[in-house]
Amino acid sequence: MSATSLTSGEKITMLTMACALVCLVLSILVGALGALYYMPALADWMQTVHLSLIQLRPLHTTFASAWIFLGAVACISYFLFESKAPTPSEKLRFKIQMVCWGSAGLGALLTLPFGLGSGREYIGILPVFSVLILAGWTLFAINFFGRVARGFWSRPAYVYMWSVGILYFMYTFIEGHAHLLPWVKRYPVADLQVQWKSCGTLVAAFNQMIYGSLIYVGERISGDKRPGQSRTAFALFGVGLLNSFTNYAHHTYHLPQSHLVKWIAFWVSMLEIILLVLVFREVTGMASRKRRSTLDFQTSTHFIELSKYWNSCLLFLALLISVPPLNALIHGTHTVMAHAMGSELAIDSYILFAVFANLLASIFPKRETLREYVDSQSVHRTARLLNVSLIGLIVWLLARGTVTGVTRYLGRAEPDWVGAFPYVFAVLGIAVGLLLLRFVAIWVPLFVDPDRHRAWSPGRARLAREPADTPNAPNAARTTAYTVSPVMDRRGD
Repeated sequence: MSATSLTSGEKITMLTMACALVCLVLSILVGALGALYYMPALADWMQTVHLSLIQLRPLHTTFASAWIFLGAVACISYFLFESKAPTPSEKLRFKIQMVCWGSAGLGALLTLPFGLGSGREYIGILPVFSVLILAGWTLFAINFFGRVARGFWSRPAYVYMWSVGILYFMYTFIEGHAHLLPWVKRYPVADLQVQWKSCGTLVAAFNQMIYGSLIYVGERISGDKRPGQSRTAFALFGVGLLNSFTNYAHHTYHLPQSHLVKWIAFWVSMLEIILLVLVFREVTGMASRKRRSTLDFQTSTHFIELSKYWNSCLLFLALLISVPPLNALIHGTHTVMAHAMGSELAIDSYILFAVFANLLASIFPKRETLREYVDSQSVHRTARLLNVSLIGLIVWLLARGTVTGVTRYLGRAEPDWVGAFPYVFAVLGIAVGLLLLRFVAIWVPLFVDPDRHRAWSPGRARLAREPADTPNAPNAARTTAYTVSPVMDRRGD
């Protein structure tokens, strides 16, 4: 294989990243339609073509969740196959896994717009597609544990987080289909309890995978193994594991349950967020100290920094809306939507952008490629505009939700300015969506023609290989100090 060609492990990573980005694009497009639906004139027109939020919301949440899970899977895949190429059996399992997931995604795309689904929250697809998703996860789990089983108990914290995330997803995904059992369906309250429990713990599953990816990338950026072995990382893993079994309770305040259960869920969830703030601080601190050149993972570090600040702000919001009386005040308002969107975009998606930028920088080490696609001024400018737009969107949703909750409690009419909500929401939401699409567009060339963006020009390749003291290469030492040799030590195919 040519030195500029992708290895088998890199091909698996790139394909998974591409599928994750496709899911992100689909989620953005459907979300934009949902934002437009808030505008009365457009809502009337969309209803005439039999398109409503009943069809749009399940599509949006399905592909938004798929983006987060597939993004984490891409990071894990790079970790698994970075030093040792996949075996033929692992390649076969990966192919079947992706066929299962792709078929399920295509099935959801073709059925949900026509109202063909389960009608459930977050798992709105037909059960037949759920079987395909579960089959794909089973194959992925076999590949993962087959690789990490040897020496498992001495692995860094992020391996434990990924392990729990994979297994817990499979468990909660199955639990989310308990409504198919006749003895659950007969009891509406029990059905709601199981449904919201599975939804809450499903979020806990991808949290573990995202947190693990954060620590793994922090370790790669800093070149320091301590983030994966630190007490803070293992504390986050332990509390996250406990939270996986308890966090559902603060999603079900409105259902009959013990107050003790509610308070346990509240305090464990808050402790997890606080520990995540500490992990962010630890990772970003090491990354800033270990910078080797001006092009070393600037985009990754920037997104991790942004996530750190957003996590602190959302921690304060989570503390407020998790207090039972305040939760009752804002339940069902746009405040909950603001918290959910802020968490999925400003924490989970920002971490995934940091992960993807880091993986792309590793797969495409050529300086020119890094300047143009990974750490370019266009990328940095897009990141800043995205963050400003997201701040505006979250603040606007919080304002709308708070006003709705307070006026509903007082029995008063909403103020006149609330009438402008649909238009401002649509503008800000579409702005966020367009900036996210801009990120994807910048990276598309790397996925379309990866070999060209890894190839070194003959002159630069020769210069990088020449000794610094040869007469023909007076600047070789200076050149190799800022470039990576095209002759990579890869254990390929």
